[in-house]
Order: sequence, then C-alpha cells, then structure tokens
Amino acid sequence: MERLSVTMVVWLLAASQCQAGGIDNLNQEANNEIHANNRVETDSLQILNQGLEAPVILTTNSTETLPSCERPIYTVLKELGALEEKLAATVRTLEETNKKLEASEKKLSALDSRVTELSTVDQGRPRVAFSAALPVDGTIGPLNVLYTLVYKRVLSNIGERYSPVSGYFTATVQGVYYFTFTSFCWAGNEDCGSSLFLNENQVVSWYGSDDHNPQSGSNSAVLQLQVGDNVSVRVWHNRRISDNVNKYCSFSGFWLFPL
Repeated sequence: MERLSVTMVVWLLAASQCQAGGIDNLNQEANNEIHANNRVETDSLQILNQGLEAPVILTTNSTETLPSCERPIYTVLKELGALEEKLAATVRTLEETNKKLEASEKKLSALDSRVTELSTVDQGRPRVAFSAALPVDGTIGPLNVLYTLVYKRVLSNIGERYSPVSGYFTATVQGVYYFTFTSFCWAGNEDCGSSLFLNENQVVSWYGSDDHNPQSGSNSAVLQLQVGDNVSVRVWHNRRISDNVNKYCSFSGFWLFPL
C-alpha cells in the first residue's frame, strides 16, 4: 500500500507540472498503475493466507517513466525570434512618434513666439482712427479765403486725435498714417475744389466743374507724421462744397505703423 501511495503522489506531482495536453495521459497511466498494484496486492494476500513461507516479490508492469513536459528548443528559439522582431518594430514606432512629437513641439514653440511678438506689438501700438462728416445741409462758399472744413458729425474718434471744433487731426505719436476725404457740390456757376493739407502744405486735391450736374470726388494719401503735425481739409479760394443729411463729404484717417 505504501508503494501505491508513493506512486500516486509522484504521478500527481508530475501531472501538476505538465501542460493541459499531457494531463489526460498521466491520469490514464496512473489509473493503470493503480489497477496493476491492486492485482499484485490481492495475489500476495492469497499466498500469505495459504501459509507460504517463501519470500514474495511484488512486481508491477509500470516502468514509472514520466512523460517529458519540456518543449523542443527550436520552438522556443522561434518564439523568441518573433518576440524580438515585434520589440524592434515597437521601438521603431516609438522613435517615429518621438520625432513627430518633437516636430509638433517646435511648431508650437514657434507659434507661441509669434503670438507673444504680436501681443507685444499690439500692446505698444496706439489705437488711432477717426471718421467725421460735414454738418451742413447746403453749400459752403464760394469764399475768398482758404477755408478749413470742420467735420462736426463725428462717426468715430478712437484715440481722440481729431477735433470736431477746429477740424484738425493732430498726431501725438510719430508714425505713418492714412487719410482720405470725399467732396460733393451741387450744380452751379462756381467750380468746386478742396485739398488735403499737412500743416500748411497742400498734399492731394479734388476738383469739379459742371454747371448742370452735381459733382463728387475723393482723394487719399499715406503720410509720415511727427508729433504735433496737423492734417486738415480746406476749400480753395472762390470755390464751394455742398452736403446734406446723406453725408456726402467726409474726412477719415488712421494710424498704420511706427517709424
């Protein structure tokens, strides 16, 4: 019985270490071993009961050879090679991903620098822009003097650089500015004409002449101004200009960039 118990323990230990495919074979061989041992023990008891004094040698048909659980070495090497290839492919993928991330970081850094630059420029950039129209519902002129037009209908005056009292735009920041003006006059015997002035210097002009039809026109200029320079629109000597609620005559300007 002790031999039977030892055999069963050995077979159970072997079975716990093998793969699922070898467990059934081990169980079958263990069952065969148990039946063989049972037959030997039964025969031995019968001999003892008959009073035989000869020594009894118990034998079994089992060779007690355990099936091998080891896998062929070439299979293990093949699987290791496949794992190595997968690992190499993963490493290459990670390297490519890192390169893309580095490129993205460079682009983001460049964009951040650009945004910071634009933000800095905008913070130091003066906000100057205005637009105004004549307040008259009729005609100004003809006059025997060079008359400065005062556009009192202020549409916008960001920075408060235009004066609706004097009709002058006064630069408080050195830089480049853009100015434009429009003019209109009803038909009549007198010609129409006006000019854009920088301080006392005539820059650009408009002129119209028609006894039977209304005349309109405009002109513009980009000017480099110093602090304290004045820009205005003036009607020529012995010329006239007209307007009504439609606001045909206007004067506008805005700051472009510093010098």
